[in-house]
Amino acid sequence: MAERADRSWLWVVVAACFVVVAPVAAEMARRSTGETVTALTVVSIVATLLAFLIPQARQVLASRSTAGAEQRELEARVQTRVAMNDALDPILRLLGNVALEPDDIIRGQLRAQAIPLILKTAAEFIGPERSRACWFRLDAGPPAQLVPTDFAGRAGAPSTTFVEGTAAGDAAIDMVLDDQDRVCEDVLTDPPPGWDATREHDYRAFVSVSVIAGDTAYGMLTLDALDPASLSLEDKDLLRLRAGALAVALSVP
Repeated sequence: MAERADRSWLWVVVAACFVVVAPVAAEMARRSTGETVTALTVVSIVATLLAFLIPQARQVLASRSTAGAEQRELEARVQTRVAMNDALDPILRLLGNVALEPDDIIRGQLRAQAIPLILKTAAEFIGPERSRACWFRLDAGPPAQLVPTDFAGRAGAPSTTFVEGTAAGDAAIDMVLDDQDRVCEDVLTDPPPGWDATREHDYRAFVSVSVIAGDTAYGMLTLDALDPASLSLEDKDLLRLRAGALAVALSVP
């Protein structure tokens, strides 16, 4: 941006020089004779034209730059929509198959496919590279627990079980039962309740969302990333969309 500003000032300075040169050359031509008159007249005409054309050229270039930015933004939106379609299409197809399958055994098998499929698409299409999506199944207990059962993306299975009666467990389980979500930009500067700073963790940011349909809570989806502030509210909304799809699949009788 600073480079563009420098170039902009250069255009202004050059145009201003020609604005000054044009009348000066015209005045000198009026007072001169012979070939000098011709030369100065040509200089005056050229300077006048350039003083007029340079701002026009700047305007055209600025318009093209704006059009280019708008085109790039449009292309980015199209790519995002294509990616979303690629991510959601297999999930929606699977939900349709689960809902329409008359055989209980096959329907159960299809339901089981929903979890790894949703984790895979979440890890591939949400957040930065090397994100990891995890599924924590809610076990009613007692004590109630959120048990890590599956993951996709970056290597390394989640190992934390959130148990009722602990600070971390109560916070996570209450979040699920209340159909809430959580975005943590940096576990070092803003850790969640009950965070164990003495344990080594391979991520700095995470998003957690509830998987719940009606009054029935099934568990929690999380997405974690290596770098702080690398997951956003938009990532949370996309993960919540998948959580809703998973809740539908799990709630089909």
